[in-house]
Amino acid sequence: MVSNQQQGPEEVTLPTSGLRDWLSGASLSDLLSDRGHSADFDGLRAEYVSLRVRLLSFLFALLAPLWIPLDYFFLDSRLFLSLFSMRAAFSVSYLALAIWSGRPGSMVAARWRVFLFLLIPGLFYVGSRLLMDGSGDQEILVGYFFLPFLLVALLAVFPLALLEGVVFVLLVGAFVAGFELYAGTLFDLSTLADLWLLGLLAAIALWAELTQLHMLLRLYREATRDPLTRLVNRRVLNRWLSLEVPRAHAERRPLSVLLFDLDLFKRINDTYGHLVGDFVLRAFGELLSKEVATSLVGRYGGEEFLAILPGVDGREALAVAERIRQGCCLLSVSTREGKAVSFTTSVGVAQLAAGEDAEALIARVDQGLYQAKEAGRDLVTLAE
Repeated sequence: MVSNQQQGPEEVTLPTSGLRDWLSGASLSDLLSDRGHSADFDGLRAEYVSLRVRLLSFLFALLAPLWIPLDYFFLDSRLFLSLFSMRAAFSVSYLALAIWSGRPGSMVAARWRVFLFLLIPGLFYVGSRLLMDGSGDQEILVGYFFLPFLLVALLAVFPLALLEGVVFVLLVGAFVAGFELYAGTLFDLSTLADLWLLGLLAAIALWAELTQLHMLLRLYREATRDPLTRLVNRRVLNRWLSLEVPRAHAERRPLSVLLFDLDLFKRINDTYGHLVGDFVLRAFGELLSKEVATSLVGRYGGEEFLAILPGVDGREALAVAERIRQGCCLLSVSTREGKAVSFTTSVGVAQLAAGEDAEALIARVDQGLYQAKEAGRDLVTLAE
C-alpha cells in the first residue's frame, strides 16, 4: 500500500461539450489514413472489409463461368481454349479467396484481401488483352475490357481511408496504363478517354469509401465511447481484456490492470451539482489518457475507470497508479462561482496470475480497490 501525499491543487478549466464534440466522430486525419484509429476499431473495420471481399469473390467465382458460352460461339477454338483456361483459373482463384477465412480481424490481412481481389482480375485483364488484341469480334471484347472500370466501381463498397483507396485505384490504373504502354497506344485518344473515365469513377469510389469510413467511425464511437469523457466504455474494456488475458498467458508476459474510483464523488455532486461532477470526470479522464497513453483506458462505470497495461508487471503498475494518484491531487475544477473543487482517487492494482481468467482478474483488482477505500481513500493498493 502506498501512503498519500498532500499537495496543493492546480486549477484547470474544462470546455463544455458542443459542436466540437459532435464533429469528433471523425476528423480529417481519421479519413486520410488509419494511423489514428484504435486497434479495436481497426479490428472491426477489418472484419467489414474481409467479409465483403469474401462475398464478392464468391460472386465472381460463380459468375465468371457464365461468360464461357459467349466465348464459345463468338471466338475461334484456339482463342476459346486459351481464354477458357484463364477463366477457370480466374474462378478457382476467387473461390480460394472466398474460402480464405484466416485473421478476419487483422487490417493487414484485410488489405491483402483487397489487393488479391484486384490482382486476380487485373492479371486476367492483361492476359485477355494480350490474347485478343487485334482479333475477334469487338462486341465480345467489351466483356473483357470493362473489367478495370468494374473494379474501380467496386472499391466503393469498402470503408477505406483515402491513402488506402488511392493505392488500390493506382493498382487498377497500372494494369490499364501498363498494357497500353506496352501496346504503344497509351496516348491514343480512345485510351486517354478510357483513363479519364477511369479517373472519374475513381473519384466517385473514393468519395463513397470515405463516406462509409466516416459513418462507420461515427457509429463505432457512439457505441463504444463514453459521451462525457470520450474514453472507451465498459463493453470495449471487457472485450479488450478478454483478448489480452489469453494473449498474456500464451506469450508468458505480464499483464496488469488498474481500477480507479473517485473518492466521495457523490458528495461532490450533492454539494456542487452534477455539472461540476461532470467536469471532474472529464478532468480525470484527460489525466488517464495522458498518463497511460500506450494502454487501453476507459470509463468502467459511474466514477470508476479501468486501465489495462499489457507487458507491465505489478511493481511497474504500482508506480503508474501512484503517479496518477499524485496527478489527481494536483487537479481541480471550477464552479460557476469560481470556487476550486479538488478531488482524489483510490486505486486497486492487480497483476494477472497463472491460469487466471479475465473475470477473476477483475474481481481481484476490485478487492484491491475496496481495501484502498477501507484504509482511508486516496491510496494505491496491490491486490494479492
